[in-house]
Amino acid sequence: MTENRPNGASQNGKAKSNIISQIVRIIRKAGLDYEDWRYVAKRVRQECELRPAKRKQKLPKVLNADDFRRFYQIVDRADNVEHSLMLRLLFYTGVRVSELCSMEVADLDLENCKIRINDGKGSKDRYVLFGKSFATALRTHIAAHSENRWLFQSRRNTKFSTRRIQQIVKEYAEETGVKATPHTFRHQAITWLTRHSGMADAELQLITGHSRRETLAVYQHIALDGELEERYQKAMRDVEL
Repeated sequence: MTENRPNGASQNGKAKSNIISQIVRIIRKAGLDYEDWRYVAKRVRQECELRPAKRKQKLPKVLNADDFRRFYQIVDRADNVEHSLMLRLLFYTGVRVSELCSMEVADLDLENCKIRINDGKGSKDRYVLFGKSFATALRTHIAAHSENRWLFQSRRNTKFSTRRIQQIVKEYAEETGVKATPHTFRHQAITWLTRHSGMADAELQLITGHSRRETLAVYQHIALDGELEERYQKAMRDVEL
């Protein structure tokens, strides 16, 4: 027995296939190269007034101050130095989990407290920073694993997988009684810097590796519980209604 597919969806798919075939024939006949096609596609979108649907902008979820500190207290209680360094570096640098896994010892500049991120999101290289007080801990870790290629290396002498880092974070998060993923600490870092560093958006964009400056705007909303909220409460205190 054949499965009944929605007739509308089937017809829509066929219509798209026919259009694609027609466009392919036109491009080949006209001898258009990649840049020519980009120009044509752009002009077609303009003539037809085609616009992408606006994506919903959701605020990232971050831990409150108490849960955040309790998470690291539980990490320290486990007495696993590598986990302690790894999960702190997630926050200090605000890197993505894949970027953390791919860090090599050679990428670290301990004197200047920065790390080179190679081939990050969008195939872009950049530098991230970490605090001077953390350099000593990293230097000790590297000295204790002088043969390692990767900053954090598994027992099989390979880099950690993103899945394994996700599992580690989940285990500590469950013990803390919160929900968190490695990306949570990227959100934590950017929120903290937005609230406390005084950096301009362009500077934050450079450090965090965001492709668009507008993306950082969501962190300003999360940072409302800082000095901005205090100034708001002070201003509203004298309102008489």
